[in-house]
Amino acid sequence: MNIQSKATTTVLIAEDELPIADVLAAVVEDAGFRAVAARNGREALEIARTQRPALVIADVMMPYLTGVELVEALRADAVAHGEAVIPVILMTAASFARARAAGADAVLRKPFNLADIDALLQRFLGKEITLEEGAEIADH
Repeated sequence: MNIQSKATTTVLIAEDELPIADVLAAVVEDAGFRAVAARNGREALEIARTQRPALVIADVMMPYLTGVELVEALRADAVAHGEAVIPVILMTAASFARARAAGADAVLRKPFNLADIDALLQRFLGKEITLEEGAEIADH
């Protein structure tokens, strides 16, 4: 992937805790991708529908629409419109099994290691690198 196309690749961050959203945006942008933030699940779904990001990173527990509900809605949209499914990384402090069962492409435990975020970005948007202990790629 060349630098120009990498910089226009959008990653949607759905996180209601601003400090976490800011850290994620910094990691995404440092990796050369464009970060777009949503403060809740409903806003994230609206942005995903209009901007079609290459990847979504979402918290499981958010107001208006949970991360699990966001995954379900994005999957249903893809089927209804015959589009490719947008990969989703769910983050959780407590609901790891629930996040895995939701059909997320990867699940990341909070608090997370910044290297895990970078590894997941590369996994879904570029070359593969090794994950640390706090992240897991779902096998679909």
